[in-house]
Order: sequence, then structure tokens, then C-alpha cells
Amino acid sequence: MKRKLVFAATLLSFAGVAAHADEVTDLKAEAKALQRQNEALNKRLAAIEQRQKAMDVNLAASRQRALDANAAGVIPTKAVPYTSTDDSLCWHGLCMYGVVDMGFGWEAHGMPFNGSMPTGVLYTVGKFSNRPMFEASPNGLTQSFVGLTGETEILPGVNAIFKMETGFDPFSGQLANGLGSIQQNNGLNPSTYSANADAGRAGQAINGQLYAGVSSALFGTLTFGRQNTLLLDQILGYDAMGAAYAFSPIGISGVFGGGGDSEDARLDQTIKYRWEYGPIHAGAMYQVGNYGSGGTTMWPHDEASGNIGFSYLGFSADGTYSKVRGAVNVAAPLMGAANVGNPTLSATISDNSAWMATAKYKWDRFEVMAGYENITLADPRNAVTAGLNDDGYVMSTVNNAAFPNDKVLQMMWIGGKYKATDNLTLIGSYYHETQNSYGAGALVGCSTNVSSFCSGSLNVVSFVADYVFNKHFDIYAGLEYSKVNGGLSSGYMNTWNIDPMAGARYSF
Repeated sequence: MKRKLVFAATLLSFAGVAAHADEVTDLKAEAKALQRQNEALNKRLAAIEQRQKAMDVNLAASRQRALDANAAGVIPTKAVPYTSTDDSLCWHGLCMYGVVDMGFGWEAHGMPFNGSMPTGVLYTVGKFSNRPMFEASPNGLTQSFVGLTGETEILPGVNAIFKMETGFDPFSGQLANGLGSIQQNNGLNPSTYSANADAGRAGQAINGQLYAGVSSALFGTLTFGRQNTLLLDQILGYDAMGAAYAFSPIGISGVFGGGGDSEDARLDQTIKYRWEYGPIHAGAMYQVGNYGSGGTTMWPHDEASGNIGFSYLGFSADGTYSKVRGAVNVAAPLMGAANVGNPTLSATISDNSAWMATAKYKWDRFEVMAGYENITLADPRNAVTAGLNDDGYVMSTVNNAAFPNDKVLQMMWIGGKYKATDNLTLIGSYYHETQNSYGAGALVGCSTNVSSFCSGSLNVVSFVADYVFNKHFDIYAGLEYSKVNGGLSSGYMNTWNIDPMAGARYSF
């Protein structure tokens, strides 16, 4: 009996040991399974962090584009949230982006298409607008461009940034070149001119912005290079048409973004600082510029400006002051058959000061924007001699005495947007520009078109419907009516124009 009890006890002990061994084996298996799960979770976490970094880069690029809006003059459309199918062209902190804007339209008094001119055609009535025509109408809402931007953290909370953009004509493939469009018409009969106008884009390889710097949420953003002026930044933020070439006179003319001169809407050799704290934001900009005695390549030219504004509960307001010394304005081609093929141009030099005040309010599906700008142009304190080199073009004649009295340009505008649906936005604007009588002698106080020194005005109304299919593609249709009178219409072939047109934009 004892032997049976001992044998049973032995069997039970072996069973216990076997059970314990099985339990240990199960624990080891569970541990390995947990380890594999942790490894899988770590991989998923790393992938999520990588996507988050890509989101941060994309959001930073979007914010910067909204602040600058290149030129582009893009009308803000429906925001599209990030999804797991995000297809932004970003790699290791570098993002490529751009817009192609193409359309067709009709003008009551237009000028033939010019593939060099940044706008392709002249939408607002111009001095040489001469006949009705159906034509290719590029860059109606946005200057077509391609750009590259980058951002990388160099210190905790401090990022190094850069941006480069260049504008082009999508119908001709040529780089945007305002000065080139004028030079091409030298010596021709004005009735045969193709579209031409002065611009800050002069055929440079990078004719938009090109800057680098550092950015901090606490200390602000400091950048160096070729940059939009503070005035142009403000126009882009407060013009309901987003400075669209086909629908905004302050878009197609860089005079207002350049503080009196189209070429100065974008400035080389600049230092720009932006700061934001809560609802308050401010900025300052200085162009180191050119200095010299007025020789063949140099002339006294620089710019200084400052901005302050705030945003609170849907309401925003901004004010900017700018002063430019030695601004260069190229108004028209050289006249006379002897100038056919002449590669030089004629310039007017001025010292300009400008100030701008703007406001906007957004509620529900509505947004209202308004602004006022005052520009004073005076003869330069430092006269410039002929032969100066301006963006690669030689000025063979120079006028340092174009303003017997200070010329005062005033621009006021009001516009609004209504988001009719999540995809469709309706936009309307009115613009009114005035000029004082700044002549001498018999022209003092004149208000007719007998001379460009007389007072005058420009009135523009425009409407656009923009339908956004997705973040990459939208179509639009609209028209602008413009009419000029008094001194602002002096020498004009026609004093009004209307430009119904439709187009499409592809953004990437």
C-alpha cells in the first residue's frame, strides 16, 4: 500500500513539474508575441511621425504661400485638409509646387498677345488698347509659376528656410519679362503694338522670389534675398480678387505693390523681418540697393518700409509705409522707325513715398475687404545719367524732371467673397484710382485729357465665379470693366475696355 501511495505521489509531482514547464513555455511564447507586437507598434509610430513631419512641412509651405502669394496673386480657395493620400511633392524637407493658369477671352479694346509679358495680354484698358479681339488669356487669376521651398530645424524651435519661384507664360513657354515686352515694340506703329508693360519680372531665371533665412515661432522670421514688398504682401491679403491680372487693376499694375513703380513690387538685395504675437503682427523691410554717382551701371536706389496689423475674431487690419529712392519706370516703347530693333529703353526716375491702410471681416460664408493707398512721386534728389543698367536693359534716355509738382496717386477699393457652396466662390470688387493735377504754368489745375499732367481717374468693376473641384484643379469665369478719363486718359486710343474670359488652373 505504501508503495502505491509513493508511486502516486511521484506521478503527481511529475505532473506538477510538467504543468509548470508547460506554463513557462506559454509565458515565453506570450513574451515573444508581445515583443513582436511592440516592434510592429514602433514601426507604425515611426511611420506616423514621418507622416507628421511631412504634414508640418506642407503646412509651413502653405502658410508661407498664403503670406507671399506669388506672385503669384492666387485667390484663396476652399481649404483641403491633409489626408493619408497626401500627394505633395515633398522629399526630405524640400517641396516643389506651382500653378499653371490658362484661359481664353474677348476684349472690346485689347492688344495682341505677347508671350514675354507676364500677363500675356493687357486686361485693364491701356494707352495703346486699340481693337476688339478674341485671344489666348493666360494667368487670369494667377501668374503661372513653379517654385521650390524648404525648411529644416537647426536649433530647438528655430528653422532654416528658403524659397525660390519663377513665373512663365503657359502659352509661349517664355519666362515673364515686362521690360522685354516693351523692347520688342520699339520703333513700331502704336496701332500694331503687342501687349507690353513694365514689371519687376524682367526675364530673370528666378523672376519671382528668391530668399533664405531663419524662422522661429517666438522670435519671428528673418529672410534675405529677392522678396515681395510689404505693400504687395498687404495687397495680396486684402484684395478680394487676390491681385488677379484679369480682374484687378492693382494686380495687373505693379505700381501699387511697388509704392509708385511696377519694378519695385519685388526687390533684390533685401532684408525682411516678420514678427507675430497673439493677434498682433508687424514687419520691416530694407533694400540695401545701389549706390554711385549715376554711372553706366549704378544709380542711387534703395527702399525702406514698415508694417503693423492685427487679427481678431474674424476682423483684420493692416497699415504699411514705404519710401523708395531712385525708382525706375519704363512707360512705353521708343517711338520712330529708326528704333526698330533698338535694345535700349527710356526711363523716368523718381523718389516715392506711399502708405496703405486695409481692413477685412469674415463671417460665416461671407468676407468683405477694403483698402486705400496714397502714393507721392517726386523728382529724384540724386539725378541719374543715361546708360544705367536696369535688370539687363540699358536706359539710353533718362528723365529726372518728370514732376513739376509732386504727383499724387490714390487708389481705393472694396470687394467681397461669398462661398455659395463648398466648391463655388463668387467674388466681386470695385476700384477707384485718382491722380492730381501736377503740371506747371497753363496746366496747373487742369482736369481734361489735354495732358498727362492733368487730374483724372480710373474706375474698374469686376466679377468672378471660381469652382474648385479639388486641391489641384479649379475653373473660373468672369469679366472686368475699366474706364479711364481726364489726365489718366491722355494719349489713349480708347478709354474703356471689357474683358469677359474663362480659364482653368492646375496647382501642384
